[in-house]
Amino acid sequence: MGKKLSLKFKGLWATGFISVCAVQAVMNYVQLFATDYLGISVTLFGTLIMCSKFFDAFTDAVGGILVDKTHSKLGKGRPYDLALIGYWVCIILIFCPPNVGTTGKLIYVVVMYTLANAVFATLYNCGNTVYLANALEDQSQSVSAVAFAGVLGTLFSTIMGMILPKMITSMGEAPYGWLKIGLCVGIPMIALGSLRFIFIKEKRNTKTATETFAIKEMFVALAKNKIAIIVAAISLLSSIGINLYLGVTAYYCKYIMGNFELASIMSLTLLAIVFLVMAMPALAKRFGLIRILRICAIVGAGGFLLKLFNISSVPLLITSSLISTVGFYAFNSFVPAMLIDSMDYGEWKNKIRCEGSITAANSLAAKVGTAVGMGLVGVLLGLAGYEGVLDVQPQSANSMIIALYTWVPAAFCVIEYILLRAYDIEGKLPEIRAELAARHEAKNNVRSE
Repeated sequence: MGKKLSLKFKGLWATGFISVCAVQAVMNYVQLFATDYLGISVTLFGTLIMCSKFFDAFTDAVGGILVDKTHSKLGKGRPYDLALIGYWVCIILIFCPPNVGTTGKLIYVVVMYTLANAVFATLYNCGNTVYLANALEDQSQSVSAVAFAGVLGTLFSTIMGMILPKMITSMGEAPYGWLKIGLCVGIPMIALGSLRFIFIKEKRNTKTATETFAIKEMFVALAKNKIAIIVAAISLLSSIGINLYLGVTAYYCKYIMGNFELASIMSLTLLAIVFLVMAMPALAKRFGLIRILRICAIVGAGGFLLKLFNISSVPLLITSSLISTVGFYAFNSFVPAMLIDSMDYGEWKNKIRCEGSITAANSLAAKVGTAVGMGLVGVLLGLAGYEGVLDVQPQSANSMIIALYTWVPAAFCVIEYILLRAYDIEGKLPEIRAELAARHEAKNNVRSE
């Protein structure tokens, strides 16, 4: 039985996740800012955001290699936590484009968005799970650490979801209003997110590590790690689904429900995942984490479809959203724990751990999914006739908004369930970890001799 994880560790570790949740909450409104406040074509903006992810394919590969090759005094993954500062700075700068015309503003926003995600988010994400794995004494503690961070992060996402629409309504039209919003949120979140870097150190001595591997060996080992591939595939597809849903939420509230500030109330539906994440360590211990995630995927699909019974009913909208929330957020909350499982599996099967490469592959999958989801919202709305300057949208645009808010994300939940069925190593992990511990002990004994 592993040592219980301290509340201090869990609280400090959660600070980074809270900051990331805040930056993602702000990013949900970047497309609305570009289309409805800068007057940029929704189709063009969505297309360019998707294209920017080709650069991500390169930076994620580089980021994973960098982490795998890092053996510093600070640790292996910990140094890359500082990338959170650059991540926030780029997002804040999105909201103060220079006065260079619509085309110039489009280029500026896309460049800042690409720097934020392809450079700083890449480095942060590639180091994040490696940092956690090396900071824990017992790898099985990861579920507890991730669950606690998930609870606090989701609570903060709920608060941000309630505050941001009101801030946008009251400040968005004023000169530099969006920039003020970014600064009001970003500066405190940079300070908060830096706490875990300051106080949590990696326990594994990566500075003196003697094993190194060629880049080709890392990619071959990654390709042979079926668990890492499954997690990356789910991250890709669930990110597309959730960002289609989140990307169209503001449009749904504004044009289908006729009340943009409903987006504030909708954020309360995230509370459903708070209670689930709180209960997850106990549920996972009894039934298994993956089995619970499979159930959540099916329940989430049902919640999305429930909205179709009455698309204009506020009570039904809130109830169905409470249910559908678990479809994607349950999986997203526990990706770090699943990645640590895949690291152990890869080391056991291929004799190479490839921590950075595994995290980078998942980061790339999640970010490509995010970009595709956000981009598709713009492309599909544009094809359906959406015009940001209109107070009333054509029926074709409204129908697309409804589809992207209901049955489309439901379909992605079903795909998530199918992929989770292929994740079949959970019951074997205790045996795998025991064998790895024996290998490490034998290797240390040889070195000491």
